[in-house]
Amino acid sequence: MQELREQFYRPYLTPGEFVVWQGRPEKGNLFMPTDLFILFFSIFWLGFALFWEYMAFIGGAPLPFLLFGAPFVLIGLYLLFGRFIQKIWARKRTFYVVTNRRILVKAGNKLNIVNGWDLPPMEIKFHNNGNGTIWFPESYYTSRGSRISSRVTIENVADVARVQAAIEQMEKEPPAYDESQGPY
Repeated sequence: MQELREQFYRPYLTPGEFVVWQGRPEKGNLFMPTDLFILFFSIFWLGFALFWEYMAFIGGAPLPFLLFGAPFVLIGLYLLFGRFIQKIWARKRTFYVVTNRRILVKAGNKLNIVNGWDLPPMEIKFHNNGNGTIWFPESYYTSRGSRISSRVTIENVADVARVQAAIEQMEKEPPAYDESQGPY
């Protein structure tokens, strides 16, 4: 079953396309520096929600007051613990493939395919344990002026230099149009 999940890309390969690197996220590195603010906020949130529930309970408040605070406790628990559990669960279901033309990222039931010639500049974050994360941040504006940020990420891989080399050797030009193939 494991091999079947790791071979997800086979039907998506085009003629002349071959796999240069494939892998999945390593364990660890769940806590990022940006999580520091969220950590303090979630401790405050959960503490206040538990205080609310405790005061409502010992004060003999009616059931609706106790129920009112329950969602806030659940949100606090998610902010403090649940997002890390969710990240672990998502990493177990994530696979990466770099071909000579594209990057394929399968996260759960979602498949993201990005052509090598469409990639914005690469950024790499090296982790203390030697792993690294590669991402391609891109922002653009809609016709209404809203800013949309998208990001292709190859997260927490052990051989980040090898992945970088595989991406660097990708074909950066779109393939020539062949009229015999039709418009699509």
